[in-house]
Amino acid sequence: MMDFIIKNFDTFSKLYMGATIEIVFAVTALLYSYWLRPFTQKHRASYIAGFFYWIVEVIGNHVDIVTPIDTLCKFAGIIIIVYVAWLIDEKRNLVQKFFLSIVFTLTSWVTQELLSEIGFYERDFIFQYDIFISDTTIIIMEFVIWNIIQYGLMLLLLYLAVRLLHKVYKNKSDELSWREFVMLMMPSGCLLLVKPIIRAYFRLWMDGIANGSIKANIPGSVYRILFCIFSYLSVLIIVKLYQEIKENQYCTFADRALESQIEDTKSHVQRVEEIYEQMRAMRHDMRNHMTVIERLAETGNKEELTEYIGEWQSRFEAIQPKIKTGNAIIDVILSEFADRCKQENIVFESQFIYPDGVMDNPFDMSVILNNAIQNAIEASKEVEDPKIMLISADMENGVIISVKNRISGKVSLGDEGLPVSTKVGAGHGYGLKNIRSIAQRYKGDIEIKQDESEEGTFFILNVMMIAKI
Repeated sequence: MMDFIIKNFDTFSKLYMGATIEIVFAVTALLYSYWLRPFTQKHRASYIAGFFYWIVEVIGNHVDIVTPIDTLCKFAGIIIIVYVAWLIDEKRNLVQKFFLSIVFTLTSWVTQELLSEIGFYERDFIFQYDIFISDTTIIIMEFVIWNIIQYGLMLLLLYLAVRLLHKVYKNKSDELSWREFVMLMMPSGCLLLVKPIIRAYFRLWMDGIANGSIKANIPGSVYRILFCIFSYLSVLIIVKLYQEIKENQYCTFADRALESQIEDTKSHVQRVEEIYEQMRAMRHDMRNHMTVIERLAETGNKEELTEYIGEWQSRFEAIQPKIKTGNAIIDVILSEFADRCKQENIVFESQFIYPDGVMDNPFDMSVILNNAIQNAIEASKEVEDPKIMLISADMENGVIISVKNRISGKVSLGDEGLPVSTKVGAGHGYGLKNIRSIAQRYKGDIEIKQDESEEGTFFILNVMMIAKI
């Protein structure tokens, strides 16, 4: 077998390298799908994009195109891949998908260059030993084994690089704007420009060897190795900084939302104070009312008596919150939501009892209920026969608050299992995060379910709190 390979080494080496490269293309395409998958709502978009990535790589390998047309074809291939993924993923986040594809292309190239440079050092190392020069069998074995090691390490490094980028890029469902794209692409774009420069350097050196003007092989360079390492680190750092900026924006918008809810709570407290003031006034006038009722009763004027009592009762009921929970502030909040739902033809049912044993601060509860019911009302505008149900259930050392509302179809879940906000502009999508933050302060968490039944599809938010802070 070895004798046959030695006699036909040129054919063997072409077939072996061709098969190896095809395998590398296939595995790289799988890694590309793995890279895109967390950023897609329809995961088949990442698989199909990976298939197109493989097609583009195979075509580029078998079609001999001269630079710079080769670079333009690569760029066109990226555009096609991104467009396909965008269409299949329900036209979500085109700018982000374009950025992700360029980052993967850069990362893949950097790992290839890194292992190529290491290969130069491996070549110089083995050439120090006569056996790797004089023994044909050893030379062929070294050729086969090193290529397996080289491409295997390249793919392993690419996988680890993708895993690290996944970890750094936390808010995967956030929309990427063109301004953010330009900011993120500055280091990546500059690094990709180095690719044709290095390629031209290698071609010039190989041409020199071919025409006899250069005798030595291409030397390994520590600087090119450092360039590959710093190229990847620069992309990693810029993504990390971008995520920190987004996190700061989240904190800013969350603080603004809480400030708004604080103002709402103040207005609710003021409403409670007004109710108590009106009740004190009615109690103060109770003696006068009883005197009038006695006189009407003595005169036997039942019709006027009934009318007077009814008027007095209606005034009393008018100042009372429609929903009773055991907490005056929450009574006002839920009563206002009930009135709003009635105006918007939304059925609102409440079986909520304020959990005094778990939560002493009604502000925290107001944040939970305001955000949860507000989201439910917004979702109810898109369905027929809208319905919202609020329930609380005591459990041992805690409580579960459940908000259930009918929705038009299942909601896409993004980072941390939270629904992806469909609202345009900044400052949206923080309500559930604020609810989760409060629940976790009470040693609990939130749970999201989507149930389909004969009555329709329902979105269910369960908020669990298990201890007083």
